[in-house]
Amino acid sequence: MNSETGEIMIEGTDKILKYDKDEKEYWLQSPEDYFKVPDTSSENTKSMSFSMSSDEEDDTPPKITRTGGKEIEVLHGFRTKKWITTISYSEKRMVFEEWLVDKLPLLVLSDSLESAIKTKFNPESETVKVEHTEFSSNLIISQMDSLTTLEPISGHPVKINFLVYEDGNDPKFTVGYEILELYAEPVDTSYFTIPEDYERVEKE
Repeated sequence: MNSETGEIMIEGTDKILKYDKDEKEYWLQSPEDYFKVPDTSSENTKSMSFSMSSDEEDDTPPKITRTGGKEIEVLHGFRTKKWITTISYSEKRMVFEEWLVDKLPLLVLSDSLESAIKTKFNPESETVKVEHTEFSSNLIISQMDSLTTLEPISGHPVKINFLVYEDGNDPKFTVGYEILELYAEPVDTSYFTIPEDYERVEKE
């Protein structure tokens, strides 16, 4: 998120190529450094967090309600179930509208291919599991109320509307996410060619 960096792993090579599209530069990284456990005590460690407090500044947990998940809705060819989750403190509230599917076969295929190539590069020869941190009501609830008894929604989101209200019926902030199409296509080998205007740099 908010970044144009990436990496390329090519079987048969001993380095991982990393690049930055904004800076138009690339560099090589050893598998040992790539798979090194990050130092979570560093101030530069990136993380996602979200909080919302009441005006009373007490320890009262937020009120969380969830409805839906019964009717099937067809969205861009996906058979989904819509859930509406509301997290509120007094007049302040966050609302998630989420359309989820039980399975995304192409996501499973993508994950298996990514896992296979990363496992081949892993110096420890251990199977690398691909994990997803999806922005969802499940993620926010787990951060705001670790004692909640609300069961997480299962499945994968194909559309999310996220709305924040401070008072009244007009949201102060909204953001959305939506999968319009999901399909497999032949690999374009030009993706693995370093552009001529990119500069090679050295990074630790």
